Amino acid sequence: MDANRLLARPWLPGVELFHADFSGQPFGRHSHDAFAIGAILHGAGGYQCRGAHHVLPAGTLSLMNPEEPHTGNAESERLVYRMLYIEESRLLPLLGRKQLPRGFQALNPHDDGQVAEALRRVATEFECNDALALESELLALLELVFVRHGGMRPNVSAGRDNGVTARLRDYLEAHYREAVSLEDLAALLQRHPRHLIEAFRNAYGVPPHTYLLQRRIREAKRLLVAGDKPLDVALALGFYDQAHFSGTFRRFTGVTPGHFLRATRT
Repeated sequence: MDANRLLARPWLPGVELFHADFSGQPFGRHSHDAFAIGAILHGAGGYQCRGAHHVLPAGTLSLMNPEEPHTGNAESERLVYRMLYIEESRLLPLLGRKQLPRGFQALNPHDDGQVAEALRRVATEFECNDALALESELLALLELVFVRHGGMRPNVSAGRDNGVTARLRDYLEAHYREAVSLEDLAALLQRHPRHLIEAFRNAYGVPPHTYLLQRRIREAKRLLVAGDKPLDVALALGFYDQAHFSGTFRRFTGVTPGHFLRATRT
C-alpha cells in the first residue's frame, strides 16, 4: 500500500517535504525546479540520471540539482524515503549568502546519519506547524548539506552581538504564548536568521526555538498545577495540538503532563 505525503506551509513558500512509502510505483523521466535533498530510510531506490542507472540503498542520500532530468523507481519490495524540495530563489535569503552554492556533484553519497537526522527534525516540525522551529531546523539542514555536498564554505562566526541576543531573549520571554517566526525575529532585530541562531546559542547554550519551548513548558507546569486541563494549556501556549504539547513536555521533563500532575498531587 502506498503512503505518500506532501507537506507544505503557506508561510514558507518554495519549500516542500515529500514522505514516500511505496512499492513498484515508477516515476517517468522528469525534473524539478528546485534542489532536492533526500535520505533513503528503508529498502532501495533507483533512477536513471546523467547517463547511468543509480541504485540507492538505505543510508544513502539522494541529491538533485534543479532542472536535472531523471526517472525514479523502487528497487526493493518497499521503499521509504524523505525528500525536501527547495526552490533556488529561496536559498540565498535563507542561507544569507551572496551567491548560490555550485550545486551537487555526487548524486547519491553515503550518509553518516547526520543528514537523515536533520531531515527527520525538519519533518517533525513540518507536522507541528511551528514556524520558528521549522525555519531553524531547515536552516541547519541546508547549511549541513550544502557545506558537505554543495561546495559551500562553512559559516564565518557571527561575532559580537551588541546586545542583540539579550533583546531576542526579552522578546521571547514577552511573546512565548504567540506564534513566532525566525523571519519576523530577523526583521525585528535587523540580523540575518543564521547570525541570530548562532549568537543566541553561543550566549544561552540553546537556539531560540528551544529556548521558547523551554519557556512554554515552564509556564505549562504552572498552569497544570493551577488546575488547567492539558488541552487548554496546549492551545494557550501555542502548541499545534495536545499530542504536540505532550511530546514536547516529555522531551523536556522526561514525563507526560498526566504523570507530572499525578506526581504533584501525591
